[in-house]
Amino acid sequence: MLQKNTTKRIGYWLLHLHQQFDAATGALLHEQRLTRRDWQILHALQIGLGSVAELDAAFAPFLVADGARTYQPIVDDFTARGWVESAGAALRLTAAGEAAHERAEALVNAHADDSLRGITEEEFLAANAVLAKISANIDTD
Repeated sequence: MLQKNTTKRIGYWLLHLHQQFDAATGALLHEQRLTRRDWQILHALQIGLGSVAELDAAFAPFLVADGARTYQPIVDDFTARGWVESAGAALRLTAAGEAAHERAEALVNAHADDSLRGITEEEFLAANAVLAKISANIDTD
């Protein structure tokens, strides 16, 4: 066993980080009227996810954590704000949505720089790869 003499094993750190990210991102984006999940959906739309089905699939673990079935309500909110427009099931950010993303991304990136202080890109990528491998191992069990 890799982690014997501690009560703070990987599950502890994953949940703790998840809670910290939710709280910090929520506080950071409060003036933008965005939660962490709102930010994730906004960013996903900006990088090219183009339907609620794609958003729901990309963030499926968060749907479970949020006790939600879909992120359609977030898309509806963004549509009401004038940030998203749709053509059938296809979604895209409007100019106002792009501007909102740019404002939020500047805040999120500054926070990420602070959060990752002292961690090299190599260390970050290695940690991410280890977590992905653990997940893949569990998925195949």
